[in-house]
Amino acid sequence: MVLLVSYIYYWYIIIPMRKKHLQEEESIRLQQAELMAKFAELSPDIIFRFDISGKISLANNSAHKVFPDSNLLGDDACELLPEISGHNIEDVITRNKRVEFVSNINERAYQFIVAGVSKAQSGQIYGRDITILQEHQKKLSAALKKAEIAKELKTDFLARISHEIRMPLAAIQGFTQLILADLSEQLSDDYLGMFRAIENNSKRLYRTIDLILNMSQIQTGDYEPVFTEVNLTQVLEKQYKEFRSLAVEKKLEFNIEYKIAESVTVEADYYSIEQILINLIGNAFKFTQTGSINILVEPRDDAICVDITDTGIGISKEYLKKIFTPFSQEKMGYTRPFEGAGLGLALVKSFSDMNNAIVKVKSIIHEGSTFTICFGGKK
Repeated sequence: MVLLVSYIYYWYIIIPMRKKHLQEEESIRLQQAELMAKFAELSPDIIFRFDISGKISLANNSAHKVFPDSNLLGDDACELLPEISGHNIEDVITRNKRVEFVSNINERAYQFIVAGVSKAQSGQIYGRDITILQEHQKKLSAALKKAEIAKELKTDFLARISHEIRMPLAAIQGFTQLILADLSEQLSDDYLGMFRAIENNSKRLYRTIDLILNMSQIQTGDYEPVFTEVNLTQVLEKQYKEFRSLAVEKKLEFNIEYKIAESVTVEADYYSIEQILINLIGNAFKFTQTGSINILVEPRDDAICVDITDTGIGISKEYLKKIFTPFSQEKMGYTRPFEGAGLGLALVKSFSDMNNAIVKVKSIIHEGSTFTICFGGKK
């Protein structure tokens, strides 16, 4: 009785259920195949399928549009696309390899991908029209080439103009310093003032040329820092001597105070550190008509900090927010009371970032300003 019930259950319940399951699987597979076929037909890209012998077994509408003179079905894929003939079709399919190439068809460029499908013992070819993309790439390449040429021309022009201006300026500075050194006792105060004005204004022009060249190099990425052990004390003493004549001309007190050892070094790029100090001290003199300019060097929070304090016109709170913006000044236009290109502080910020230094500013309008530059890695 038990065997009879089991037999009936197997034949009339289990087997029908299995058949229904297989039918559902086949229906799903057919639906998926139909969807894939519709996708292939509707795709704007070229789609081929070929067997292990290289014969095309499927081609969508886009493929027929690109090859209107070919039947495609049954054609040899290697004859249709000669680039494939350089590869072993059987090896591509059995090893699931992927081959890419670009082919020109009817004056248009197509990028093709050949992919082997070992389980289906067939291969797929996908093609996409990249003519417009290639045209854009050519235009971009031409634009980049023009930009490189323009960059080289600009660099060459700046180098030439810099040389042409610096050479006569060096002569003016040299002869002026010679006259002041040898004839200062024989000259009246008026003439001494004139020669000091010549010396200081030539230095100002020299610094302006340096500003323009340095900012250009930073913006184009041409400046390459060389990091060494820089003796900060020596750099400050050099700049103190350079600006003393300007302090005498403007009748300003100019002092430097050290609260550190006689010789202190920082890991930095020498030229950029020098430019930072030149611009900060130069700005202090530019905006100070009476009073004093003081430099203080002292250690703070594992860093060496340099304060440059002036009793000048000060900076408004509104302008402090954009003080490091290139080509900006608090008072713009041809009628502004102070000279300059508005590059000094922008250059200070760029060079500070380059040396992992921090630059800060405190200022009160009509009372003065303090610029602080802090260098890490003291020795």
